[in-house]
Formats: sequence, C-alpha cells, structure tokens
Amino acid sequence: MQYLVIFTPNKKFETDGIPSDFAETELKEQAQVRVLYAGGGARQVWALDTKTRGGVILFEAESPEHLQEMIDSFPLIKADYADYQILPLAPHAAFSNKS
Repeated sequence: MQYLVIFTPNKKFETDGIPSDFAETELKEQAQVRVLYAGGGARQVWALDTKTRGGVILFEAESPEHLQEMIDSFPLIKADYADYQILPLAPHAAFSNKS
C-alpha cells in the first residue's frame, strides 16, 4: 500500500528557536532518506517550499505498522524536531475496472 506523508518542522521551533544540533540531525535525516529510497520504502521524495519547510515522501509499505517503523527511523522524528501527517492512498476511480 502507498502512503503520502507530509513532514513539517515541530511547532516548538516557533517559540524555542532552532536547536544547536539541528543541522547535524538534518544531515543524518538525509542519509536515512537515501537508505529508505534505496530499499524501495521511500518511492518519491520532495522538499516543501522554503517558506513552509519540511518534506513529502511517497512510501510503499506492507502495513501501517511497517510505515510507522520507517517514519520512526528518521532522526528528526526521534529527536522530536518534526511532525508528520499520514495520508493513506487508494487507486483513483478513473483507473478501476468498473465502468
């Protein structure tokens, strides 16, 4: 099953500012994205615009639990530096066999 997941910076940054280790954690995040992409779990990856910040990933997962494992593997999630929204995807009616 495919899932679209939208990642955004944690709201606490608006009041607390950016943590000193954020840049280092973000580099680790990029490495983990490459690992998941190479393994087929992350199918497509996009950055959100510079105003919104964050990213969007199209995941291929065997189950919701498998998806959660992939999301939990991200350093920005582990550090509680990012929030996310999961959107499960289904085939569009235009491509179904029903007429």
